[in-house]
Amino acid sequence: MIVPEEAQLVRRIYKLYLEGNSSYRIKRILEAEGIPTVTGKKTWSATTIDRMLSNEKYMGDALLQKTYTVDFLTKKKVKNNGIVPQYYIENDHEAIIPKELFYRVQEEKARRAAIYKPAVKRKNGLQKGKYSGKYVLSDLLYCGECGQPYRRQVWSKYGVKQAVWRCDNRLKNGKKRCKYSPTLKEKTLHTAIMTAINSVAEDHGRFVQAFRENVLQVIGSYEASEKEAEILKQMEDYQKKLMELMEIGMKDGEKDFEQQYDKIMRKLKELQKARAQTAKENRLAESCQQRTEDLERYVRKTSWLQREFDEELVRRLIREIRVVNENKLEIQFHSGIVMVQQMDFEE
Repeated sequence: MIVPEEAQLVRRIYKLYLEGNSSYRIKRILEAEGIPTVTGKKTWSATTIDRMLSNEKYMGDALLQKTYTVDFLTKKKVKNNGIVPQYYIENDHEAIIPKELFYRVQEEKARRAAIYKPAVKRKNGLQKGKYSGKYVLSDLLYCGECGQPYRRQVWSKYGVKQAVWRCDNRLKNGKKRCKYSPTLKEKTLHTAIMTAINSVAEDHGRFVQAFRENVLQVIGSYEASEKEAEILKQMEDYQKKLMELMEIGMKDGEKDFEQQYDKIMRKLKELQKARAQTAKENRLAESCQQRTEDLERYVRKTSWLQREFDEELVRRLIREIRVVNENKLEIQFHSGIVMVQQMDFEE
């Protein structure tokens, strides 16, 4: 059974993750807000949050026999690594989150795992670093020449510190691997990105409609409907007929009892299947509507943001930024819009 308060927390954790937060940062956010765990503890575990982000039960499915008992006397269980069969059941129970949201998180987890992060020096060489959501541009900014990510650095000259962004490939290998990638001042970079967002968002209707069409191409054209309620009503009617049939059959020994019973059961199974499909479509429709409403709300922020850099807004709207040269960026929005933005701002 779904507990509304806990379900709301699960949805929020998925939302925070897609906004760029790591499992550890989500843990810190929940603890800072004083939100307890399901067991009432004040301290969250990043590992627990990571498992929540991969739990198929939240989208209504169930994977059976993740563990198995190795000793029936002690009841000791171990993780099932293929020793015994596993069974995956779709639409096993009511979902907390839409399947589309669950799959987006799995894609994001895979993407973060694949992104090359700054390596940490070890005795035996270099070790790949972990994902960090500290700077939104670490996820979005790429070199137009070699395709490697840009990294943030802080330069200090005459006691004055300045943040800049440089190609990670050129930092590690010099001009041998990437000859022409420029070093970009963070302030100039932020101004250019916000100028692009403000420019695109001036036409709210066109931008939001493009986003909506892009979403619908992915998840299909679903509309929330009241069809599920109609199906439930039909199921109730057939369940009543089944009870009446059983009463008559027991009293009078109905000759064609088996035939009628099978007919009603077949119809109930058809309705159950139709109900599951309708519920799925409704959840997808709600997800699409929610994403569109979220986008509209964040786009409206541009009316007062002007040139102020907003990491959450940038993450919501922008898919990728390519550094063409020291004066030019190629910005791809989630809506599918791609634009070239000049960086000739005075500081």
